[in-house]
Amino acid sequence: MTKSAITECNAIGGSRSLSAAEHIVILAATGLIFAAILQAEPLQSANDRSRWSTVWSLVERGTFQIDKIDHYARWSTIDKVRYRTSESEPWHFYSSKPPLLSVIVAGFYAAERWTLGYGLFSDTTFVTRLLLLIVNGLPYWFALRSLCRCLIILDTSLPVRMFVVAVAGFGSMLNPYLTTLNNHTPAAAAAMFALTAAAEMLASRSRTIASTAIIAMSGRAFVALGFFAALSVCFELPAALLGVLSFILAMRIDRRLTLTHYVPAAVIPLAAFFITNWMATGGVKPFYATYGTETYVYEHNGIPSYWSNPRDLDANQETPVVYLFHCVLGHHGLLSLTPVLCLSICGWFMTLRRSANDVRRWMILTGAVFTVITLGFYLSRTQNYNYGGNSVGLRWMLWLSPFWWLAMVPVVERLTTRRTQVIGGMLLLVSITSVSWSLHRPWRPSWLYEQMESYGWIHYRSSPEPFKTPRSSVFGIMPSEPGATMTWRNSDGESLTITVSGKPPASITLLITVSLGEPNTHPFTFNLDQRAWQKRGEVLTNGPVSDATRMFELLASGFPDAVRSPVDNVPRRPFNPAGPTWIPSSTDPTKAWKVERAAARITVDDPGFGKCWHRCDVMYCDQLPFGVLQWKIQTSLDSTGEVIKTKTWVAVQK
Repeated sequence: MTKSAITECNAIGGSRSLSAAEHIVILAATGLIFAAILQAEPLQSANDRSRWSTVWSLVERGTFQIDKIDHYARWSTIDKVRYRTSESEPWHFYSSKPPLLSVIVAGFYAAERWTLGYGLFSDTTFVTRLLLLIVNGLPYWFALRSLCRCLIILDTSLPVRMFVVAVAGFGSMLNPYLTTLNNHTPAAAAAMFALTAAAEMLASRSRTIASTAIIAMSGRAFVALGFFAALSVCFELPAALLGVLSFILAMRIDRRLTLTHYVPAAVIPLAAFFITNWMATGGVKPFYATYGTETYVYEHNGIPSYWSNPRDLDANQETPVVYLFHCVLGHHGLLSLTPVLCLSICGWFMTLRRSANDVRRWMILTGAVFTVITLGFYLSRTQNYNYGGNSVGLRWMLWLSPFWWLAMVPVVERLTTRRTQVIGGMLLLVSITSVSWSLHRPWRPSWLYEQMESYGWIHYRSSPEPFKTPRSSVFGIMPSEPGATMTWRNSDGESLTITVSGKPPASITLLITVSLGEPNTHPFTFNLDQRAWQKRGEVLTNGPVSDATRMFELLASGFPDAVRSPVDNVPRRPFNPAGPTWIPSSTDPTKAWKVERAAARITVDDPGFGKCWHRCDVMYCDQLPFGVLQWKIQTSLDSTGEVIKTKTWVAVQK
């Protein structure tokens, strides 16, 4: 073999050493991500809580069922399904996410649990950060190195490689997701490894090299292509495009090596995917494929699932045109959040003019086709127009990032003048700034989303329905028949019992008996004006106003501490609705109370504290007599916001 052939073969095989500058950029990018992971908040969203719950359940309970951990509010998730194998079996909760990634992480967690002894529940922050370094940080480092080697195979110059690696290392929306457990970052890493293997195979086919070198190199490349293309499919369903095309490519290059190297390697992750899915679901169909069925839409112990009535961004009803705009140029836009990707689009068009046998042309245009098909796929899912939920960027397209990075090469090579270099640098700088803003908050809206929302250009928050009758009392219902009674106790140990003790004939008033204070407090009775209640939702009394009656009036208003003088009027403020929720019954585990949340507040000049805010939060419940499950009264200083007094009244459930 000639010296030039050996050199060319080394370049194709990826054995050419990376330059010192490339090592520095990769280490800097990896160091930044490692630092971000070590500062990452655990359990950032329902999405990653769903996976972490499975990890905990597998290691600590030996099951895919997440009932036990989901019971705790900090771990509870909406990304879950209810499932049972037969009607004779009880219902159980499972993560709606494919289980393969959780099984992999559970393996690392089991090793950590056995060696170091830290538990995911008791030492959540330490354990999640340690595991994220392993499953996100290390693959990210290898992916950047693989990107450099792929660029070397494609015969790119060092300045071009430096720019593209800087984009991948600092200006990609993949970076924020490296601080949380998700399927997008491992899918992108697997796609990058597959692309490098494909580049080796394509380059070897287009050059004249000794046959023994081709066989040695191609066998390794076939194994890598098969394994990582299949692995990316396991993490991202649309990556099936990559799996199918990689198989076709392998078959066209060498059928024997495809059958002896590619196929066995691809079977490993695919078998793991279906086996773990069968272990979790009892079948090969993933839970997320049953969206809209009874596994997602159900009522469990009196509480409907979130997906029975999705809210906010999950209830989005935009047209396909508007949705496409926000996917590309709007609040979740690929180009608006990372404008450096404009170079990728330009690269697609520039590549159209290259020769048909060019390796770059094949890989870049393949990425363009994959991007259009994937975006079109999600545009066709009109029932899921939520942009990937409350998150930054178009996360379900991030697995295509390696294709976008390679597409920049033809454009970056032409940034030869000062003006074009400044433009390229500015695009990269804006992208880095945008990514950095979301680095520690991937499961929150982007800066652009928040700006558009603040200007009123977008509005996805579900507005609560107004009350049919205005409410300026903590009591939502006044029973019209004698005998209705209810008791509440507050955080100071006091009790309040209200009873409809009678109704005068042909009268619009009710006789209300109230016992306020300690349990042995003597009750008092007064008349309630039903007409005033029906008109304004106010508890107004007829007849003489005693001190006890006035005390009840203040209590019903929600602001008993806001009146400093006996002659002051009882404060009346309408309670603004805040939407429904469900509270489990304390006496019956199969029952829950549907409550309508509401709140009101007033300001009062206190002689001792100055200006204070008095706030009352109510949980109205029409299933209970007098229509209230709980209300909380809170007083805070206007100057500092410090809460100086809190009292909560809770219904005694029978």
